[in-house]
Amino acid sequence: MKKLLLFFVLTLSLTMNAQKTNEIKLDVFDILALKTLDISFEHVLNSESSVGVAVLFNFEKKSSSFRYSEEFTLTPYYRQHLFDKGNVKFFGELFGSLNSGDIELTQLQIEADKDDTYTDFALGLGFGGKYVSNHGFVVDFHAGIGRNLFNTEDSREIVPRLGISVGKSF
Repeated sequence: MKKLLLFFVLTLSLTMNAQKTNEIKLDVFDILALKTLDISFEHVLNSESSVGVAVLFNFEKKSSSFRYSEEFTLTPYYRQHLFDKGNVKFFGELFGSLNSGDIELTQLQIEADKDDTYTDFALGLGFGGKYVSNHGFVVDFHAGIGRNLFNTEDSREIVPRLGISVGKSF
């Protein structure tokens, strides 16, 4: 997965025009509330749209009472900017989420030697806003919800997408 993410980021960076804007962001909400690392890279296509990819790794112990279900997510997204208010742009978002995590097995499933992990893909919609200062400082807040499409027996049916990210535009 790390090689796939690296390939995607390199491909995006090689195909970009020098006049385009890129952003790298770290989700501080996930770090503080959920003990997960969520890093995103976004490429601004024009004044009205952008594409990006976010990758999330979960570091919380499995025995924790408050824990994000997924161990790993790779989330490509497309954002359509709806309107601006000063340096704040508000957007709608279409995203996909390749997610994997652990499932709780019953005793019968354990005896049948069933795998205790799942991998699924979700599609979803979201919205949010982004502040970009004149010097390139970025604050991004977003919320969305998606639905896993393939393995609903083992994986969660609903995939949330929440975040408050800070970063740099370059």
